Amino acid sequence: MARRARAVILPVVLFVLLLLGLLGAMFSFRIHADVSATRVMGDRLQTRLAAEAGVEAVKLLLRTARFDRTQWYNNPVAFHRILVWAYGADRSTAGTNEEFKDTKAFRFSIVADDPTDDERYIRFGITDEASKLNLNTATDSQLLKFVETVVGQGEDNDLNPRAIVDAIIDWRDADSKPTGEAGDTEEAYYRALDKPYRVKNGPFSTVEELLLVKGITGQVLFGEDFDRNGLLTPNEDDGDKSFPPDNQDGILNRGLFPYLTVMSYDNNTSNDNRPRVFLFSDEATLKKELEPVFPDEPDIVNFIVAVTRTGPGVPGPGGKPPGPQQPKQPKTGTGVTPGPQEPGANPPVQPPPGTPGGGKGGKKPPTAPVPSGGPTPPKIPPPVGKQTNSMKQKNLGSPPSPGNPRGSVVDEGKGGKPQPPGRTDPVPSDPTPAAPTTPVGSEVVPGGEEGGEGGEKPTGGAESGDGGTAATPIRSPASLLRPRKVGTAQEEPSPLTVDRLPLLMDQLSTRRPAERRIPGLINVNTAPRQVLECLGELNGEQIQSILALRETLDAETLSTPAWLVTAGAVDVETFDKIATNLTSRGQQFSIESLGYGDHIGMVTRLQVVVDMVGPIAQTIYYRDLSYLGGSYPIREEDKEQVRGR
Repeated sequence: MARRARAVILPVVLFVLLLLGLLGAMFSFRIHADVSATRVMGDRLQTRLAAEAGVEAVKLLLRTARFDRTQWYNNPVAFHRILVWAYGADRSTAGTNEEFKDTKAFRFSIVADDPTDDERYIRFGITDEASKLNLNTATDSQLLKFVETVVGQGEDNDLNPRAIVDAIIDWRDADSKPTGEAGDTEEAYYRALDKPYRVKNGPFSTVEELLLVKGITGQVLFGEDFDRNGLLTPNEDDGDKSFPPDNQDGILNRGLFPYLTVMSYDNNTSNDNRPRVFLFSDEATLKKELEPVFPDEPDIVNFIVAVTRTGPGVPGPGGKPPGPQQPKQPKTGTGVTPGPQEPGANPPVQPPPGTPGGGKGGKKPPTAPVPSGGPTPPKIPPPVGKQTNSMKQKNLGSPPSPGNPRGSVVDEGKGGKPQPPGRTDPVPSDPTPAAPTTPVGSEVVPGGEEGGEGGEKPTGGAESGDGGTAATPIRSPASLLRPRKVGTAQEEPSPLTVDRLPLLMDQLSTRRPAERRIPGLINVNTAPRQVLECLGELNGEQIQSILALRETLDAETLSTPAWLVTAGAVDVETFDKIATNLTSRGQQFSIESLGYGDHIGMVTRLQVVVDMVGPIAQTIYYRDLSYLGGSYPIREEDKEQVRGR
């Protein structure tokens, strides 16, 4: 019996030892996994901090070099493989491109799409939002031109640019009446979806919001570039073998996304951050403000004052003085209520009603007759800009106020209830009607395009063949280069020459001072071809000239859009037509920062948009894009991807 007991104890002891060994191994593996996870989390935190260091480096650079495009547009020395921390390295190496072998090193690169290349190169720099088309302020004609340019209209393309634009307009406008002939781009369509939602009827908050709009899919918005790196990676040129879908033509389709923004605006100030001189203020104020701009040049001051009092053309001897502009009633079916300066007309330019110089002896000029059968014009001019067909206003509702900066309008299609402004240009916070909200004489027409449906081409003036009895419109400060017409056949040459155009564009403005922020201006120094084509007045040769010339000019020359004329890219007349849509500086900048380590393949990808308020960069958008992958040539073995190496 004793022998049997000893024979049982031995296996039990061995079994217990085996269990203890398994438990020890499991504990060891668990500890190893936890240590590895902790190390990975530490590396992830390091890469994120490196990416955020890149964002802060850009903010620091913008404090002093915001107006120098060469410093931030493509600068590999400042933005490629910048060292944040390296194990055992001297602290003085931080912020440099110094390389280390066989050591841990965390770096950042600031990357952006190079619109001139889609296969090999990227750009080491940032993107100003003004180089893009603003989705909330772009006109119908600008959007249509843009979609046609980017999406195209080929036999193998069943997309309808007109339908896409109609859907975009109906998503952002304030009414419930469809714009297009199909009539399925408003609330009823979105309510009938399998997963219904409401149409926004308000401005876009992000560009990605377009994915909610009828007809816009991921392929339309992002094209083949779903990783948004601006490079034709192998999976984007292999047909149906892998995601995303592509046509395997060897050319990258970027889609709409890289050319659109919702965050661009510029301040109505000169480059020295002072308010610009408003050309249509009262005579005494205008003279006082012009004298510091043109010291000891009274002939120029007097010429500008004279032109802005009567316009570049005035009635001949015996003619009646021009009267103030009254809103003209819309044509039947247009559904458009023009602003204080009737779109589509070309009357003599003059000071705003009620200001000195508005008539002989400073008296109020006679009012223009109201078309028969139309309602009495409102006392306060409505906001200038396109309005949708259902926004036929009986009155203006409430004016802007501190609690309601945009005010409200009364919409007949909404039972007379106040509605937020819809398809209109932004309304200044100052409700006083002292001056028009758009440049006097601007060629805005109902329908959003010159000669478009429901619109009229400007009439009057020498161009209309009426003997020059009406003024040529003052579209921008560039209009001051034209001679001043003082009779049916007489002209007073302008004392201003083309070499003064940079000063005019920087210091003068046709927008009233209350318009402190001007949204949607396009930066001609950085806008790609697809965006420049939206301006409508530029042909292919002029756009190509702009793209080539701006790479050769210095920062001082590029400080105003006037270089388009002084460098010979366009003529004065063409420039005058597009000048009110242009800027030469960016205020909002998109930063894509990559944080990574040389010893690991981990990348943190951040997208940050900053708004420069003076020298201070305020973050207005922050997003982690690491889920898209870090498909960029940024590590040491990829240096051949940098231009010039």
